[in-house]
Amino acid sequence: MMSDPITAETCLAAGAVDELHAPEALAQAADRLVQRLRNAAPASLVSIKRLCVGIESRGVAEHIAMEREFLEACARTTDSKVGVTAFVERRPPEFVGR
Repeated sequence: MMSDPITAETCLAAGAVDELHAPEALAQAADRLVQRLRNAAPASLVSIKRLCVGIESRGVAEHIAMEREFLEACARTTDSKVGVTAFVERRPPEFVGR
C-alpha cells in the first residue's frame, strides 16, 4: 500500500507466492511446474482461467455460482472419470482432454 519494498520471504509468508527458488534452481522448478500443468485436466484449467477473468468486478454470490457451474461441467467430462478412477487405483491420471 505504501510501495515499500518487501522481501521474497515476506511474500511467501503472506501467501503471495507459493515457492521460492535460488536462481540456479529456477529453470528446473519452472520445468516441474510446466509438466504439472501439462498433466492437468484441460477443462479444469480453462475453468480456473475463466474464473479469474473479471473477478474484481464480480460479487461473491455470482462468483460462487460460476464455480458451481464450472465444477458441474467438469464433473461431466471423461477426464473427471479418468481422474476418479486413477485416484481409486492409486495411480497418476492420464487425462485425454475430453
